[in-house]
Amino acid sequence: MKTKNVLIGITGGIAAYKSCQLIRYFKKSGYNVKVIITKNGLQFITETTLRTLSENAVYSDTFSNSNEWSTEHISITDWADVFIIAPATANIIGKYANGIADDALSTSLLAYNKQVIIAPAMNDKMYNNPAVQRNISSLLAQGVFFVEPGYGDLACGYKAAGRMAEPDEIFRESLYFLNKTEKLEGRKILISAARTAEFIDPVRYISNCSSGKTGFRLAEASSFRGAETVLVSGPSDEKCNNFIKRIDVVSSEDMYREIIRESKDSDCIIMSAAVADYTVRKSDRKIKKNGDEIKLDLIKTKDILKELGSKKKKGQILVGFALETEKGVTNAKKKLAEKNLDMIILNETSKDNPAFGTDSNRITIITKSTIEKLPPMDKSEIAEIIFEKITALFNRGTE
Repeated sequence: MKTKNVLIGITGGIAAYKSCQLIRYFKKSGYNVKVIITKNGLQFITETTLRTLSENAVYSDTFSNSNEWSTEHISITDWADVFIIAPATANIIGKYANGIADDALSTSLLAYNKQVIIAPAMNDKMYNNPAVQRNISSLLAQGVFFVEPGYGDLACGYKAAGRMAEPDEIFRESLYFLNKTEKLEGRKILISAARTAEFIDPVRYISNCSSGKTGFRLAEASSFRGAETVLVSGPSDEKCNNFIKRIDVVSSEDMYREIIRESKDSDCIIMSAAVADYTVRKSDRKIKKNGDEIKLDLIKTKDILKELGSKKKKGQILVGFALETEKGVTNAKKKLAEKNLDMIILNETSKDNPAFGTDSNRITIITKSTIEKLPPMDKSEIAEIIFEKITALFNRGTE
């Protein structure tokens, strides 16, 4: 696959230092990066820093002697797959919205005809000024994507909205545009992720160690393929892009309710969440420490996957997960059959392959006719492989 190219524009705001981390995210993920910076931007960060991080020449002047040719800032707009402005001041937003080209960055923006992503950063009074909002509305109508500023401490001393989105958020939203296809356009994909928490009393609960990383990577892979993606997640620190409909839940009963509701018109359901097998008969008051033991009244939870399998519609694909410590393939194949699944992902957890909380894993993909054991790999890569197999099932019909 061809390596994608990212062009980052940096303007004169205190948030310019955050762009260094944004460059690092892209470089670490294997993308090519080039930078255009305004003269005011150079008041906050040096060309040497940007050149070192991007491993490419930095453009700051339309007719600089360092440019290989006088229109080099125009030619890189053909090179770039996305153009990100971070931070974007009110000035550059106004120039872009009104067709003004008076430096290397604004000229390049007007010459660029692919996806532009803007991360505004400015004082909240500037951001909320009707003129700035009018310019933003104009660019939104042209298809420009905005990563909305957050609420926090501003350089001027205020605590308000206007703070540039964090680099990880800008990176996450940009990945959608860099990877999007139409492979699953028109399909609805429902994914569960993370863990559930079953409360013992108002302040304590029982749960497990699932971080939700696999489920969130699956949701991203689904969104990249153009599917309507719904992610039902238990408690998790993971984040997803704005092209995914995220529904947050806590308990197994919450998970059951949302999954059953969303499943009715879903083309594919992937149950990657580690849903509790048992819940607790909850006390309305905090249980006081009294004696050396405490006995909990455990009640079996609803088997969401089994119910989905029993109600599965023709053409609907159902994918389950199995976490095993022994007899992994045998137990997973049994679950595949008993719950009427099209595919099951086997996690065999051990000291050398902890399935929970890590960015990588070693899995086995099992269908009714195949068993494929994968080597250890990043969970983003795992999600891509799983979706390639799901796409193939859609193309030929379920087994």
